[in-house]
Amino acid sequence: MAPQAGRGQTASRAMDCRPAVEALRESLLLSMGRTGCIRPWRIGLQAMPVADGFPPAAAVTRRAWQSLLDAEWIQPIRSAGQVLGWHYRQGRPRRLLELTLQGRHGYRLRTGSEPAASELAWALRFHTSLRHALAILEARDHLRARDIPVVDDPLPCPRLSADPGGPRSEPDLVAYYRERVYPVEVQRAVGARYLSKWVKSLELFQRLMLITFTENSCRRQGQQLLDARLRRQLPDGVILLSSLERLEQGAAAFSEL
Repeated sequence: MAPQAGRGQTASRAMDCRPAVEALRESLLLSMGRTGCIRPWRIGLQAMPVADGFPPAAAVTRRAWQSLLDAEWIQPIRSAGQVLGWHYRQGRPRRLLELTLQGRHGYRLRTGSEPAASELAWALRFHTSLRHALAILEARDHLRARDIPVVDDPLPCPRLSADPGGPRSEPDLVAYYRERVYPVEVQRAVGARYLSKWVKSLELFQRLMLITFTENSCRRQGQQLLDARLRRQLPDGVILLSSLERLEQGAAAFSEL
C-alpha cells in the first residue's frame, strides 16, 4: 500500500503544479517572441512569476520548457547537426533554443504582432565567433539588470576627432556608468597581445570597462594590467574589471584599477 500511496502523492503534486506550468509556458513563449532571445536561462529571468509574486520553482521551469519542446513550439538550435550551447566556462554548455514556425505562429495569434528577429542573426552578422557574441549579449543584459544603460551596437570611435581616418577604438559595448561613458570590452582570452587595444580605449575615453569570462581570468587580466602600469605602458585612466561569472552570481559588479 505504501508504494501506491507514494505514487498517488507524486501524481497529485504533478496535477497541482499544472496551472503553474501552463502559465509559465505562456510567459516563456511570449518572452521569446518579444525579445528574440535564444538563451533560455536569460528568458527565464525575463518571464513573469507565475504565482504569489514568487519566481517559479525549478521543477515547474523544467516542465514548462519541456512542454514547449514537446508541443514543437521551440527547438534546440543546431549547426552541422550539433546542438549549440553556451556557458562562460568551457565544457559546460547550456543549449540555445529558438521558436519554430509553429511557435512563431502561436506568438502572432496571442499578440497580433510579428516575433522579434532572433538574436542569433545579430550575433552571426556582427561577430565571427558565436561564443564571443553571446558573451557580449550576456554582459549587456547583466549590466542593464543593474540599471546601467548600455549601447550594444556602438560605432567605431576615432582616436582623435581631428583625424577621423586614424586609429580607432571599436568597443564591444558602450556603457553609461556613474555619469561617465565607458567603452566595454568582453574578453575571453587573457594576454599581453591585447595591450594596444586597451591603450586606444584609455587614450580616447580615459576609461575602460573590461569583462572577462571567469573570475580566474579576471584576476590574471588585472595583474597584467597592473604590471603594464608599473612599466608605464598604459595611459592614465580608470579601469573597471569584472567577469561574467561574477555578474551571474550577483556579486559586486566591479573592481577598480
